Amino acid sequence: MATEERAPAGIGCLGMIIGGVVLAAIVVLIFFVGIVVLAVVAGLLVIGLVVYAVDRVLLALSPKHRERRAEQQRTFLGRFGPGPSGVVIDTTAIDTTEGPDDGGSGPRGPDQLGPESTRG
Repeated sequence: MATEERAPAGIGCLGMIIGGVVLAAIVVLIFFVGIVVLAVVAGLLVIGLVVYAVDRVLLALSPKHRERRAEQQRTFLGRFGPGPSGVVIDTTAIDTTEGPDDGGSGPRGPDQLGPESTRG
């Protein structure tokens, strides 16, 4: 049989092997990227905690640092206001609407604006 008479052959199982290798490489890449991101986040968290601890130690030991912090808070409150004042305003709601059982003329009646509209 001549070569021209043969049916064209594919690449066989080579495509499946290449696909498996590419899939494995993608999984490994995602795994390592995840580990790198996790390490960066953990590093930032550790740095933040160290900075917070140093700040707390400086507040405990240094009167100058405490005074600067108090001045910063006073400046912030002066600029943005004192925040919630804690004052409670006591109010009472009075329902002045008349329902259909109250002898009113309904929602489209002449007294739609309430008792003030009848004063004259």
